[in-house]
Amino acid sequence: MRQAPLSSETGSHTIEQMKKSRPLDCLAFALLMTSLVWVTKARAEDSNTDFSVFLGYLLPNQIPSVTNNLPLFGGRYSFVYPWGAIESELENSHAQGVDWTQGSVSIRGDSQFAPGIDMMVYGGPDIVYYIPNGATMRQFDYGVHLGVAVVVQLKDSLWLRADLKFLGNPGTALYLMGGLMFRPGGSSSP
Repeated sequence: MRQAPLSSETGSHTIEQMKKSRPLDCLAFALLMTSLVWVTKARAEDSNTDFSVFLGYLLPNQIPSVTNNLPLFGGRYSFVYPWGAIESELENSHAQGVDWTQGSVSIRGDSQFAPGIDMMVYGGPDIVYYIPNGATMRQFDYGVHLGVAVVVQLKDSLWLRADLKFLGNPGTALYLMGGLMFRPGGSSSP
């Protein structure tokens, strides 16, 4: 008796396809973890740090069973160097029948636009762990992102940050985020 191939909850991948992609998933996870270890060890004595919290929206496109805009929240922690920063980020959303968790590491370039106003460009790898609408099993995927941000100084160590970020894989997505960034020590520029 011949059986049809088993498929995941969303019906988008068979078990065989998932087994074939497992080495790539492991490689992406290892790359992200290695990056986090490297960030921790590479931090020099003269480097600064900043951290931020944010709210925003995820606008998905071509992500299987993730069709509605999702509100999200998250945080970032950055090691700031004279040439830019290394930034880790964690985002989360539980809305519209979707559970979305994403972790990323970025290399960030900072540039002062005017006194108290800075621009940022960043990009790097992502790991996405999510439950699509109507599914019961979490799916693991990886991708890359590229983003820009504007940062405006409010007080000595308090900045307002607005981001526009593009995610490539799974599918594509656009993030619109805004939040507060804290710079311990009151640095004049991120």
